[in-house]
Amino acid sequence: MLCRWCGTDMPDGSRFCLKCGQKTGVEAIKALPAAVLSQLSCVTCGASLPPAAAFCLKCGRPAPSTGNLEALATVLAECVVFLRARRQRRILLWSFLPVLLGAVLWAATGESPAAREVQEFVHWSQAQTVVDASVSVNSRSFSAHEFTVPPGALDVTVTGEFSASPVGPRHGKGNESGKDSDNGIEAFVLTNPAFAVWSTGYSTATIYQSNSTTGDAIDASLPGAGVYDLVFSNRTSPYPKTVHATVILRYKSGWPNAILRLKERLWNWIGL
Repeated sequence: MLCRWCGTDMPDGSRFCLKCGQKTGVEAIKALPAAVLSQLSCVTCGASLPPAAAFCLKCGRPAPSTGNLEALATVLAECVVFLRARRQRRILLWSFLPVLLGAVLWAATGESPAAREVQEFVHWSQAQTVVDASVSVNSRSFSAHEFTVPPGALDVTVTGEFSASPVGPRHGKGNESGKDSDNGIEAFVLTNPAFAVWSTGYSTATIYQSNSTTGDAIDASLPGAGVYDLVFSNRTSPYPKTVHATVILRYKSGWPNAILRLKERLWNWIGL
């Protein structure tokens, strides 16, 4: 049981608090009427009166009814107990709020797998499949996969992995690492305008670019809303390839954006 005065945890059945010494529970309610009656005074002249007095010893005016005073004191005692219990609940609530706020910030802004699962469950974070298949790429050619990031998206990333394997028999030997132009594939993430330039054979800025490799992981941050292209290039090889790829677009949307902006302002304000 908890003390109604200071909130200390006490053994059940305790009549007095171990910390503040106040009476607890029903004992506290019973004690308050007696305390009120022991301080009984005349309403006219203010003289102190004994509990059993019917008239004032100083001015002769009738003394207040002890029955009414007892009832009033009992109500007051019950009110005091209620208010103190309410204060304890309020203290517990305010103690819980920082924990709740921290949990909300973690869920809205976290990048861990657990946080992402929470974000996707409540639709704070969106996941869209860019490609999840085996893709054939002809020799001296490429395979492009267009995707769109909607307006208002934040923390936009493209993540996944890919691997390349040859199609048909090979003539000649590559190096032991399997990263020469015959066995490897290149992966790019480009904005749609940059892809239009790259596809004509000109060099351009890329968001992500791998070396010629038989397999790699993709983890690229995108600047925001717009149209993008994921490209698997086999331009340097005279042999066709099969690319096995699983790539996902992730971004945050909805009201968590306001939380993210609030977090950024708070971090900037405290200098982090």
